[in-house]
Amino acid sequence: MKFLGRMFREFFTTIDNQSFELGRALWALGCFSMIAYQAVAIFAKSQAFNPMEFGTGFGGLLVAGGFGVAAKDKIAASVKGPADKP
Repeated sequence: MKFLGRMFREFFTTIDNQSFELGRALWALGCFSMIAYQAVAIFAKSQAFNPMEFGTGFGGLLVAGGFGVAAKDKIAASVKGPADKP
């Protein structure tokens, strides 16, 4: 159980593993909601599952979220402001 807590902390925090990052949490929420919506479409509405459409949409969501988080991390690492000084 300690491993899961550490894994979630490292996923939802910034580089320092202390500050919560909203972008990562929204990215995870978007991935979870896409899977949930697909499950509702399949089981509740009896729609056919198209793996190509799901894979393309989910892949786009993963790439866009990863790019956004990486770009923000790169910019945050290069900018040093007065709040960063001890």
